[in-house]
Amino acid sequence: MDNSSFFLKKKTANSYYFGRPLNSVQIIPATGGSGMPDQQKQQNAATASRPQPQPQPQQQQQQQQQQQIVIKKSPLPPPPQPLTPTLRPPVGQLNGAAACAASTASSGFSDPFESLKWKIGLRNASGRYLTAEPFGYKLNVSGSALRQRQTWVAVPDPARECLYFKSHLGRFLSADADGNVACSRDKPGVEERFLVERHGRDARLWALRSLQFGYYLAGEEDRLHCFAKSPAWWTCHLALHPQVHVKNLNRGRYLRLDVDEDDETDAAEAEGDEDAGGGGYSGGRQLLCDRCNPWGPGALITLQQQPDGRVAIRASDGSLLASNGRLVASELSERTLFCLDLRAGPSSGLAFRDSAGRYLTNVGALGLTRTKNSTVGRDELYVLEDSFPQVAVQAFNGRYASIRQGQDLNANQTDIGDTETYQLEFQAGRWRFRTRDDKFWRLSAIGTGISGNGEARDPSTLFEMQPLPRGRVSLRCSNGAYLAAKKLGALNAAAGGESSAGRRPAEEEQFRLVLLNRPVLVFRCGYGFIGVRGSRLECNLATYDMFQLEHSANGYFIKSSDGYWSILGDASISFRSSRPEEFVFEFCNRSCVAILAQNGCYVRGEQNGTVRADSSAITDNCLWEY
Repeated sequence: MDNSSFFLKKKTANSYYFGRPLNSVQIIPATGGSGMPDQQKQQNAATASRPQPQPQPQQQQQQQQQQQIVIKKSPLPPPPQPLTPTLRPPVGQLNGAAACAASTASSGFSDPFESLKWKIGLRNASGRYLTAEPFGYKLNVSGSALRQRQTWVAVPDPARECLYFKSHLGRFLSADADGNVACSRDKPGVEERFLVERHGRDARLWALRSLQFGYYLAGEEDRLHCFAKSPAWWTCHLALHPQVHVKNLNRGRYLRLDVDEDDETDAAEAEGDEDAGGGGYSGGRQLLCDRCNPWGPGALITLQQQPDGRVAIRASDGSLLASNGRLVASELSERTLFCLDLRAGPSSGLAFRDSAGRYLTNVGALGLTRTKNSTVGRDELYVLEDSFPQVAVQAFNGRYASIRQGQDLNANQTDIGDTETYQLEFQAGRWRFRTRDDKFWRLSAIGTGISGNGEARDPSTLFEMQPLPRGRVSLRCSNGAYLAAKKLGALNAAAGGESSAGRRPAEEEQFRLVLLNRPVLVFRCGYGFIGVRGSRLECNLATYDMFQLEHSANGYFIKSSDGYWSILGDASISFRSSRPEEFVFEFCNRSCVAILAQNGCYVRGEQNGTVRADSSAITDNCLWEY
């Protein structure tokens, strides 16, 4: 996902699951002008008046040596120099992806595991969205669909239970004493503070009241004001990519799908669920909150936005979470729909409320996800985090790179587990491979082997990725050499940088990245979501369709509810083919891919919604957030 285009992120205290706190520093204040109590001064003066023994020659020599000791800080190692690209430009530096690479590089290192900012849209009773126009910072309530101009970031105040609303232009919504509404200030103040009041009988409806003046935000079309004495109701819609990781704020653990078909006594029954039966329930499947990191496809959660403002929570297998904790395969119902509740203040988070007024939480040692209480505490608050790609790395010998046998990396496993799964993290045009233990691949300090115990700021953890035919990539290490696999599986970077530059990688230097944590896909570009409209795919929709991802020999098959994607004679894409057609994903930045079709062209979207595989190079219109 190109974060400069799609959605912003916030970094708050305790928002990382991989982060570590800095060492604390204790500062002892001085007690007087000289920093020393008077009693201590008198003792020092008395000691100084006594005759001091003369040092012996040997002692004098030791004192001189001690005085000559100077503590110097060793300089930090210089940042790695850009590597010379071979063949095609490296992934992440291709036309449209260059802007993302530049913005990431200018911001310095940032931990990718940070909370998503609350990107929302506000729709009034007439079905129109609050809109920030790009010229003159004008406001209106005339947007018919939730797009970039209708997207607002709800920024919680850490000290008060109020929100600031920031437009896509980086300006804050404000209301003055006369009820005039503006959106021109780049820093929030007292006039930018709004309280969210919820309807007593319908939790989907919000009223925005100015904290400073006590009036409500209301309006139609270009007649927007904030001097209404009675509430004017708005509906909140999520405007972020729907596939996320969900962390319980109090437990600090992530939701994941748990599958145990053989276990007849599930967590819902263990917690004494009084209404656990029925509804198309598949035994042994439930959402638990017990993982300290969101690893594997089971941690993928899809928030399915509904037109009335409520959301459905889908597990990675497509099942829906019901309020009683069951995962059901049935269609949407009152049991599977939740209202959004944003909470600001010292403990800010997102709460989910069911139709009975109870909030989603995690109960018991297993952390079963279900509704329980009618009030919101830290147990009922959740944090949303971006879901970055997690891959398996397959070498030329058909085996997967693994740390199962220790810290050294070896391509010697035939099956994929947690020790063969790595998270791809984009950093300044290059890539890191994070392990489940919060470590990274790195070039060994001694020799040319690859180990899985690197730290994030170690420059040897960065790899340059270059696309190759047949869905393969090469990985160029910090020493300029290609990563290579031996026949028995050992991975190293033995060749020098000069011998690697300008030549085609050998067979043992080619790898296949297998995307693991996207069993279902939602594609979005700068114009909107990909979905089915009539008889064709369109990419400018405000709502989306989910597509299943199936693995092939060199890439993937993309499947809709009516059939597989395939390329027609005019380069348009059919979604009703009975014969699967292979597509190759090329990772371009933190969460965007370019899709290469079998005709040798990239899939491109246009503003009018047309989707075609007719681009010979990767441009901005070929980047798909997934």
